[in-house]
Amino acid sequence: MAQLHLLCCKSGDLTLAIPLDRVIGVVETGPLTPLPYSADAFEGLVDAIGQVMPRINLAKLLGCEQQEGKILVVVMDKGGSLALRVQQVTSMVDVESDQILAHGAEARAVHELFLSQFAHSGQTHYLLDIDRLAVSEQLRVLPPDGEVMLAEAPAPELLEEIVTDSHTPFLLVEIGGQTYAFESSEVEELTVPGPLRTMPGSPDWILGLIDLRGKPVVALSSALLLGHPRTEGEEICLVAELDGGLEVALFVDRALSLERFPPEQVYPMSQSMAGVNSYLVMEADHIVGVISPIKLVEQVRAELVSMIPFNARQVTDTAGPKEPGESHQLLTVRVGDELFGLTLERIERILASVRLTPLPSTAEHFDGMADVGDGVIPVIDLRKQVARLEPPSADAQPPCLLTMLEGAMAGILVDQVLSISEVPADRFEPVKDGSKLPISHVVPLEGRLISVLTIDRILPAA
Repeated sequence: MAQLHLLCCKSGDLTLAIPLDRVIGVVETGPLTPLPYSADAFEGLVDAIGQVMPRINLAKLLGCEQQEGKILVVVMDKGGSLALRVQQVTSMVDVESDQILAHGAEARAVHELFLSQFAHSGQTHYLLDIDRLAVSEQLRVLPPDGEVMLAEAPAPELLEEIVTDSHTPFLLVEIGGQTYAFESSEVEELTVPGPLRTMPGSPDWILGLIDLRGKPVVALSSALLLGHPRTEGEEICLVAELDGGLEVALFVDRALSLERFPPEQVYPMSQSMAGVNSYLVMEADHIVGVISPIKLVEQVRAELVSMIPFNARQVTDTAGPKEPGESHQLLTVRVGDELFGLTLERIERILASVRLTPLPSTAEHFDGMADVGDGVIPVIDLRKQVARLEPPSADAQPPCLLTMLEGAMAGILVDQVLSISEVPADRFEPVKDGSKLPISHVVPLEGRLISVLTIDRILPAA
């Protein structure tokens, strides 16, 4: 069964959830530039992750009171990016998609910007509809009568670069007064746990047991496993799954932010260091060690297994390595107002933008040629094949997907590259009826149906 990886945050008296693949980063807010005639929830423009974007007061938008919050959750929508101001980020969780999709009507009855709702750790969480939020009437900038406001949309190059170059999201945390990072894919959940139940006679690095939805999970001190003195501030934990299905809760001092980094900023460790496989080089030569939960616990695994309560240890000892079911990596793109998916194995490369050179009107099948750096290739403009209110602009430089089409390299133009998701094969539902586009399957993903394109059928028959 498919799972959604969600970032959860507090806004007023509501707990909200945002799909993690729509989150570019989590940062502290900087100086604000107000805009005249803007709605109450539209606070102005702010510089976040090197890009100027609108700052939205999420509590005001949802009609609830909010304490002063300085945390911005930067998300991507169809038109660019938004900085959502919240009180705090509370957790990262994995939730079964069926559990979420079953409660859409209930959530929309609470607010039209909610896709669905689910219960987690005794609280109701509301899944936020980012695309609907971005076009909400409550965010419109209205000039006074008789005046016209002109605005130029910010260039989307940075957003496209973040998505298309597969920048990896890392969770930055503080441990023993120092900054470390965890790759978000290795963290099942980030949460503020309930009371710790101590385990008499256990080593210092075992803090005790926490109750994770009725299941006992061993809590470990990340500071002591890294060789730092333990601090009294360890009050938040990251839940990680190790080999054999063993779950552990790694306590850290606090979570700092969620940021994406390109591969060239991640370096392997040349020397052995407990729990650290690689490191990030951030601005101003700031070096941050990247912790591998498996490697961190590996040094004490034998002793740890002997301390786990019997019913949990029995499962761990007999489970063996997990055999994941067949799945496909699905590249999701936007064309007009529609979302489409392409299986990633057919995509050779993704270019953030290309300039299309039109072909003579007598040319068939392709819409133009594009220089991709190491050659000139024919390009199909998928935007022309999708019903739109307006034709694509001739001056636009859209993203281009490079693929092998009938034995040669070709390009496919789209409006925006959104995300790459691992989707179980059984989530692909075959399409039985004909379509104007070469659609082979549909996939339910994050509350939306994604149409899967068959690349070999995009080229019209001669």
